[in-house]
Amino acid sequence: MATQEYNEESDVLTEVEIQILQGLERLGGSYQQRNLWKYIGIDSKTGLPILARLEKRGLIVRERVGGNKRGMYVIRLTDRAYKLLSKIHEETVEHLVISVETLPEEYRLLLSIPCTYCPYSDRCGVSFIAPQNCELLARWFYRLKP
Repeated sequence: MATQEYNEESDVLTEVEIQILQGLERLGGSYQQRNLWKYIGIDSKTGLPILARLEKRGLIVRERVGGNKRGMYVIRLTDRAYKLLSKIHEETVEHLVISVETLPEEYRLLLSIPCTYCPYSDRCGVSFIAPQNCELLARWFYRLKP
């Protein structure tokens, strides 16, 4: 298994661990454990030891919900996980910087769409966040009109 090293207080995270944390972040910070495996694309046999490591490091909290015999667990990101993910995002963005001026005009136009860099794009179309209500998208569109 390939690893992407990320050191913060001696934490080294594997790609799957980062994938789980980022998946939970995209899902709003918490998700049912039994459904997490489908979303991430791994089986529970592989995922359970990973969750145990993440919990031991203080990056997630497992909460038992429901009163039935087996119960269910909800996995929640901790503040420490959010800080770590923020640093990972910053480092990733730094590595992806390219010169926009060298791209063809069509690509520059696509990259100028506010949706490309919108922090709410994963929630777009849900609740009040929607293209028809987006002021940035409306301003961008009206700038294109001749």
